[in-house]
Amino acid sequence: MRLDTVTHLVLDEADRMLDMGFIRDVKKILAKLPEQRQSMLFSATMPTEVAKLARDMLWEPMRVEVTPEIVTVEAIEQHVYHVGTSDKR
Repeated sequence: MRLDTVTHLVLDEADRMLDMGFIRDVKKILAKLPEQRQSMLFSATMPTEVAKLARDMLWEPMRVEVTPEIVTVEAIEQHVYHVGTSDKR
């Protein structure tokens, strides 16, 4: 496979790829790509290894953080009803 004409590189789930030990493979691929390309790296977390990879592979990176909406409610009222086995239907 020729990689010298690649114009875009997308590395998704970068943190998971590193966790699974693919860093060497990613670096081998990066070494074969042209320097003039658009690279995008997506990661749910930004551990040190992912941040280093981003510095190594991205030129003038832009960091976009998406903060999840608050999914917990301030005051939750809970009720527990114990039902005997014979009453379950």
